[in-house]
Amino acid sequence: MASFNYLNPQSTQTLRQGIYEFHQVEVVENDASETVAPELLTDIDMHDAIHVLFGCPTHLGGEIIAHIWTALGTTVSLQAMHQVNRHPDHRSVLAEIGHRHLIKTWVRSIPQILITVLRALRMKRRWPAEEYAAYLDQRLCDLRHEFKIHIPPQSSHGGRSGAALRTVHAS
Repeated sequence: MASFNYLNPQSTQTLRQGIYEFHQVEVVENDASETVAPELLTDIDMHDAIHVLFGCPTHLGGEIIAHIWTALGTTVSLQAMHQVNRHPDHRSVLAEIGHRHLIKTWVRSIPQILITVLRALRMKRRWPAEEYAAYLDQRLCDLRHEFKIHIPPQSSHGGRSGAALRTVHAS
């Protein structure tokens, strides 16, 4: 597996640099942001920032963990998350992944979900993800320290297989 700097808990990249790397190595094909509804673009960009700050790869298990971090580690409301999840474009992506595969992945992810819940509960305060642009020039290690975000070493992450809203790879 390739080593991505933004997945390193001590990464000195800025959030902007991490997002750039994320886009270069994680979102290289099947970029759904080119065809997704314009009202979702801001949510996708915020979601990418969450992936980077919280060190979540984009395989389906990483997507699940990114959603747990979003719900418990950011100021994004559950109502806002639900609104995005109800959007036809998001539902279409989930249908392509397949509900059976999604449920299996959720079940297999239970240990990591529980660890993520504990890490989120130990944060100093929730990260204001809606204001991610204000943090773009801050180093990831500084943001993680400031908000007390503890992510696993990158060796705990699986391989790349595509972000749910940006790319569709169910493997």
